[in-house]
Amino acid sequence: MKIKLILIILLFLNNFAFAKTKFEKRFEKDLNKISKLNSFVDNEGNPYELDENIDKDKTIILIYTHGQWGGDQKLNGCNRRWSKIPPAIYQLDGTKIKDLTIKTYQLCSGVRGWFQSEEDKFWQIYDKNYQNVNSVLNLKDKNGILLIDKKKGNQKYKVMKLKIDEFKKNGFNKIVLSGHSAGAVSSFRLKSNFPKLINGVISFHVGFGGKFAKAKNPDQGWINWRNYNKSLTNWSQIGEVILFTHDKDWADTRKTLSFMTEFENIKFFDLSDTQCKKQKLLADYHGIALTKCFADEDPRSKEIIKYLNKIY
Repeated sequence: MKIKLILIILLFLNNFAFAKTKFEKRFEKDLNKISKLNSFVDNEGNPYELDENIDKDKTIILIYTHGQWGGDQKLNGCNRRWSKIPPAIYQLDGTKIKDLTIKTYQLCSGVRGWFQSEEDKFWQIYDKNYQNVNSVLNLKDKNGILLIDKKKGNQKYKVMKLKIDEFKKNGFNKIVLSGHSAGAVSSFRLKSNFPKLINGVISFHVGFGGKFAKAKNPDQGWINWRNYNKSLTNWSQIGEVILFTHDKDWADTRKTLSFMTEFENIKFFDLSDTQCKKQKLLADYHGIALTKCFADEDPRSKEIIKYLNKIY
């Protein structure tokens, strides 16, 4: 009888130990919902299913990831215009590079981040400690999970890594990331942390919040937090990457990203003199490179295929 009781208790404790937290359940729910719009996209912008007999060794998977909006409690899917894969990327689908073929993929990555009470606690402690980043990095929730890991940007990073691992598991070994705003930030970070998994990065209007941190009278909290976010990428190990910027971008410009210019392998393309017009639904100048005009009429869009030819 005692042995039975012990076995029952052990079984209960085992199930309890592996029970999913509320946050983990929400993550899975969010991921299942937004993943419905994940798809390969042809050169006319239409979703399609990949031929299961495709030669994986001769296929480049070009994954595009959107930015984020609406705060940490807001779910971001691919149903908004500015979150869809842009023409400058999907028009490359089917393009040949030597004996390789590009396949473009739209990844929806906007799962929700931490709960509001956790966010409030995090920033209150940050401010209380004179906006010292180290004062909050070890804060945990009641389940022992670091609060910083539950932040929306870090959850985006997690979704992207899961998709990369999935492609790798399925036999695709040539992967390039393209991202806009926060999607570009995560792309750089992933490339520097997993250089053998990712061959390159194409960044559109990367968003580190530089214009807020470098305003006339910037808040020190912005500066400290931006510096921390920058430190998450090992810039000296990032390899060859390209990025497109605009001087009227409300997030970051070539000037606020000047810390990157010391690395010769990071190549800038400034779109400030482009003839393409800003579009409200594409975040104004923060989304110039997402426009069809950029893909069709700005010659600098051709730098993307030049870059891919170079790294392959």
